Amino acid sequence: MLLLVTLFWGITFPLVKQSMNFTTPVIFLALRFLISAILLLPLAIRSGRLKRRWNLVTGFSSGLLLFLGYFFQTVGLVFTTAADSGIITGLYVILIPFFSVVYLKVTVKKWDFGLSFLSLAGLIIMSAFALNQLNIQVGNILTVICAIAFALQIVYVSKYSSKTDIWPFTFYTLLFVSVFSFAAIPAYPGEFLRWNYTLVFNLIFTAILAGSFAMYAQNMALRYIDPGFAGIIFVAEPVFAAIASVVIGNEVLSIFTIAGGALMVLSMGISAFLRYKEGELIPIKIPAGD
Repeated sequence: MLLLVTLFWGITFPLVKQSMNFTTPVIFLALRFLISAILLLPLAIRSGRLKRRWNLVTGFSSGLLLFLGYFFQTVGLVFTTAADSGIITGLYVILIPFFSVVYLKVTVKKWDFGLSFLSLAGLIIMSAFALNQLNIQVGNILTVICAIAFALQIVYVSKYSSKTDIWPFTFYTLLFVSVFSFAAIPAYPGEFLRWNYTLVFNLIFTAILAGSFAMYAQNMALRYIDPGFAGIIFVAEPVFAAIASVVIGNEVLSIFTIAGGALMVLSMGISAFLRYKEGELIPIKIPAGD
């Protein structure tokens, strides 16, 4: 299921890039995640736990981290290509094991670190050509910040998702991303919104498949697998982003992108095999925090 999520996330890169012709990053995020939250509201109400304070508090924190990730990613897309953004965003895969040790107080296997660095090697290879084409370095910096926020959000969800009610928690996460985005609209210069069929389609796709469904699937999956393994699966996202950028965004991929992507997929496959061999693809318990 997480692999399907990464596919949807990958497809969003050229769609969001395209949408920047019709609106600003914060307006797009505000509308996208408002739709996502509205779609999950009936399920959150039906759960009977929507008013539980713990869901609200954890949803707020998760939503803040997710907002920071999407904000810096989407603003970064204004300055760079969809393929470049997908590649740089993938750096969060490398950060997850390190944040897991510090925040979750769990022991991360040595081969998790090794495979993360193997993934990093793939990202470096993919970037060898793409980074030479970047005209504005600020786009890189913003996207690196986005990767840090995404890594923190995934580790946070890994720690607290098992203690939350999945539908209300996911609803509040998406809702607060929208709230923070609406609050940031006045701070972003040159706000504008031009409605057309392309923008509407992109909003619906990113809100439903890469929003409501993807966030629910991620929150549910992180109850059963540790963030180190999840990070290896998520490494497929920049590969899908690169492919989608060619198919949808008409961008041109180099041999570096293809070679680096293959290396990252290999690291994911090795991780899955090692965990299956050791019988670790089973539910785990994340230590409780304060």
